[in-house]
Amino acid sequence: MSRTYQTLGIVVKGMAFGESDRLVTIFSPEYGLIRAIAPGARKPKSSLRGRTELFVVNQFLLFAGKSLDRINQAETQYSYPGLGQNVCNLAAGQYLIELILALGTEASAQASLYELFTEHLRRLETEATAEDIYGHLAQALFHCLGAEGFAPQFHHCAITTQTIRPNFYDHQWRVGFSPELGGIVDLGNKEGIGPIPQMRRLTAMELSLLQQLNQAALPNPQQYLPAIARKNFRLWDWVKAENLMRHYAQRQLGKSFRAAVLLDSMWEVDF
Repeated sequence: MSRTYQTLGIVVKGMAFGESDRLVTIFSPEYGLIRAIAPGARKPKSSLRGRTELFVVNQFLLFAGKSLDRINQAETQYSYPGLGQNVCNLAAGQYLIELILALGTEASAQASLYELFTEHLRRLETEATAEDIYGHLAQALFHCLGAEGFAPQFHHCAITTQTIRPNFYDHQWRVGFSPELGGIVDLGNKEGIGPIPQMRRLTAMELSLLQQLNQAALPNPQQYLPAIARKNFRLWDWVKAENLMRHYAQRQLGKSFRAAVLLDSMWEVDF
């Protein structure tokens, strides 16, 4: 069997290696995470120099080594230049890279995760605004976690399995969220609910936004919220939704997202 192979992939990590080489991590729909040497990529005139930067999608020709593969050729298919034009969007893109590095596996096909990752990068580049960037991130987290079987449950009680709908007409209404149980908990039904650690109380607005994350596209709250709730929607509600998804993901994956902290500092978000 030939040790040379081809694959489409996006560069998600890179660092200097040796005198002029670059060690990169590629995320491929066919092979998951690939660690490979890009020979001479740090030389000014190298054809691999720009092609091994973050967010660049290439058709790669690689040689399989014992511990590290080697890039023989790379033909750029797409990049995300728009991310670099906005520091907040760039930080958001790096945040998603950290998520993929945590979810990705080596020598394993992850086509669904690859498609979701590149699609959400496209949305950050072309659709995300100051008003909804945290919403885009919350949905990206939900979609990518779901592709690997980690998505939380926001529609049914994790204990009773009963459907829970947000009650906008009672200002005191709350629903619980337990990362340990992986979903929401009906606080109105005390039967069978013992002490649950790290329970978080969600308002009707928070639950409503979280229940929309399973949609294909990010919905506009002003189009689906009932009239009584539309006037109360604020940008901060998307921030809280992303914060819940972030902490849930960090708990499930056992890692924190440094780029998310950078993004918060630019938005002066203090949780």
